[in-house]
Amino acid sequence: MAQEPGRRPVPTPDELLEPLAVVVRGHYDDLTAVAGRHSLSSAQARALIALTEPMPMSALAQHLVCDASNATGLIGRMEARGLVTRTPSPEDRRSKVAARTPEGTALAHRIRDEMRVVHGALEALTPEERTALLPLLHRLGALLAP
Repeated sequence: MAQEPGRRPVPTPDELLEPLAVVVRGHYDDLTAVAGRHSLSSAQARALIALTEPMPMSALAQHLVCDASNATGLIGRMEARGLVTRTPSPEDRRSKVAARTPEGTALAHRIRDEMRVVHGALEALTPEERTALLPLLHRLGALLAP
């Protein structure tokens, strides 16, 4: 860590990576467990949560960091369960847009609500820590966005 006179040591990016990885892994494990209780894969749960608005399949695949064929398969399985719909894009009739059904929206909210490991960790932070953390997470997310 770099030391500034009279201040706490400033962590290097390398020193931040492992703690960040632990947080990401905790979130992933919690999401996977909750998704499994609803007979969803973690990718399906992530897709359902991401569909806050109708989204072109190509954008959904990009969000999930997978091939379009993988996104098509997982959306197809959720469509069969009545959680999402696929309709032709108004801009390009050759492409499809995925959207949550009311049942899919309710399940997406339930999944988030049931992520008790993540909620518990966040609730254990003081109000001041949560207040300080939120803008940092927004900033980090913006820097990581494509």
